[in-house]
Amino acid sequence: MDDLDAIVPLGPSGGRIPVSEIAKTALQASTYNNIHITNSSVGVVNTGNLARIDAAITMSKGTQSEEFGARLKDLTDAILSSTEVDDKRKQELVEVVQAVSDQAIGEKKPSKPVISALFDKLKDLSAGVVVIADGVEKLHEAWTNLSGLF
Repeated sequence: MDDLDAIVPLGPSGGRIPVSEIAKTALQASTYNNIHITNSSVGVVNTGNLARIDAAITMSKGTQSEEFGARLKDLTDAILSSTEVDDKRKQELVEVVQAVSDQAIGEKKPSKPVISALFDKLKDLSAGVVVIADGVEKLHEAWTNLSGLF
């Protein structure tokens, strides 16, 4: 796309997902700079999901979405450290959080209806677990503040 943008003088086409940045950050594999995993959480959730969440948190630093990244980290840590939810529900929560982070962080304009549906799912999954539900609310508030900038 960049090569074609350089040839055709219409300007950059934009809207691309920053695949190379996500890949570089995710390649740090089991070393997460933002998410802390205890021994009891190892093997509970897909590390690929955690790598993508960690990449989104890293990419948000120093940008207008830094607050969103901080709340994303808080929610992920709350999910991983929770003793109130079973492993299957933890995995589901992490998958939805990862989908929210993919939508919200990146060069592509986020889809507000998709993120709204993902937050509804997060609220359903976190029902009855105060720490996680609070984290979902704080992340949603940060998203609301961020989405006003689009």
